[in-house]
Amino acid sequence: MTLYPVNLDIRGQLCLVVGGGLVAKRKVEGLLACGPRIVVISPELCEGLTVYWQKRQIEWKQREYRTKDLEGVKLVFAATDDNNTQQRIAKEAHQREIPVNVITDPESCSFQVPAMFRQGELLITIATSGASPALAARIRKELEARYGREYGQLLILMAAIRKQIISASDDPAHHKLLFEKLLDSDTLKAIETADWERLQTTLAAILPPDTEVGRLIHAIQIQENASMGTLSC
Repeated sequence: MTLYPVNLDIRGQLCLVVGGGLVAKRKVEGLLACGPRIVVISPELCEGLTVYWQKRQIEWKQREYRTKDLEGVKLVFAATDDNNTQQRIAKEAHQREIPVNVITDPESCSFQVPAMFRQGELLITIATSGASPALAARIRKELEARYGREYGQLLILMAAIRKQIISASDDPAHHKLLFEKLLDSDTLKAIETADWERLQTTLAAILPPDTEVGRLIHAIQIQENASMGTLSC
């Protein structure tokens, strides 16, 4: 089975999770970072899901699944321990052309959720077409060790640079060359070691003279302080 990888913007969209156990909890946790409206349907919730409900991060319908629950739904996860319910959800979702993920049956899925991890705006996913989730999880751990927090900070810097540079010049070829120079420089190492003086020197040598280098570095420092719970101005 060859799957087509795609990243979805589900901010504000209705996502349905049927099931209240640990697997349903993992599905909810994957959704929470993306900003959708999450509805969980289950007679009972595990402790973790109960916490999310108490914090009003999810909506809970304390009952069994009903066909009408699919109205307005953009994504549905079938995460119950009842095979008949799982297959019913899959069938009814397919009939309505709603993407569905059935945790117990990859063949009934119209989409699968890969193993993934995030470092800020860096998102890396690993999929095995359902053949070996364990292998995907192992590769994810290896990548987590390889790509630390500095990569998320690097993307903050790159986004800020792109905003300044592109607003001042419309030359895609020049922009591409400039960003390649940044990636080939010691920019990442300076961020990793929080050597802001070194970073300022590197950026000043590569970027156009009118670039506000201090503001670029400040954007990274704000993120660094926020992650440590000590945001300062």
